[in-house]
Amino acid sequence: MAVSTKTPGKKAVARIWHTPTSKAALYWLLFAAGYTALFYILYLLLLHEKARFFKGPFFDVVFRCGVMSYLMILGVAAYSLRARFFHGLPWKAQNWVWAHMWVGIASIMLALLHADFRYILHFECSGVSCLTDKYLALPSLYGLIFLVFSGIVGRLLDSWQTKMIAQDASTNGVGIAKAIPARLSELEYIIERLNAGKSDAFKQYCERALACVGLLPTDLPTLPAQEQADFQRAHAALAEHARLAASLQVQTRARLIFKTWRRIHMVLVPLILLVISYHAIAELIRVLLGLIHTRPL
Repeated sequence: MAVSTKTPGKKAVARIWHTPTSKAALYWLLFAAGYTALFYILYLLLLHEKARFFKGPFFDVVFRCGVMSYLMILGVAAYSLRARFFHGLPWKAQNWVWAHMWVGIASIMLALLHADFRYILHFECSGVSCLTDKYLALPSLYGLIFLVFSGIVGRLLDSWQTKMIAQDASTNGVGIAKAIPARLSELEYIIERLNAGKSDAFKQYCERALACVGLLPTDLPTLPAQEQADFQRAHAALAEHARLAASLQVQTRARLIFKTWRRIHMVLVPLILLVISYHAIAELIRVLLGLIHTRPL
């Protein structure tokens, strides 16, 4: 005989469908804000045109945060490697997500400073040549901005998806989408068993109702008295089936929207990183060659 393990007088504990916010969100925000502020202060005090103490091509290009922005971009890209290949790296995946987002925003701020806010506050561009000027500087900057804001959109979509699925899973009586098909199969079996030996009107209504999502047909059939009790049971099962079908549709749609964004994002990431890498490496080589040529023999 089975023995109940419930303690009398205690209420059932409600299921928690959300993930607690990680403290890493605040830590990475403070790091990104402080790191960005440091370079802006250095730029204003040391490298601005009106107060420049250091001169030369190295400080004109590299120290204006271009290299640091590129290193931060590589750090942001490490999240994708961690998510797909290196699952054994330290920290929880949630901590890497916050680093991915805040460091990505910081890399935009440093890239804007590196470019003196060119193409943003003062857009000096004439013809198609501006796209290839300075080793694809314009596509690199806008590609980086697109990547970061695409990541922010993805984060918002993920939060919306999680909230939508959690709310639905908490109210549908079954849970997440993986558990719903099994219950739908049970209900279909019950309805099929109740259909056995019934009139055509009974069977036709059940057939139409099984295809419904959310609401059942309102035109109830006229049935013999001996079928009324079974019809009530079938109707209750059909109502639950329609409700769960709607719940499955909601959760599936939420997952599909996020999955579509993720596929687009992951296709564009390597292409944009390739453009940014070309710009960063070409600019670095140009600066180093300038230093070699200007060095006295």
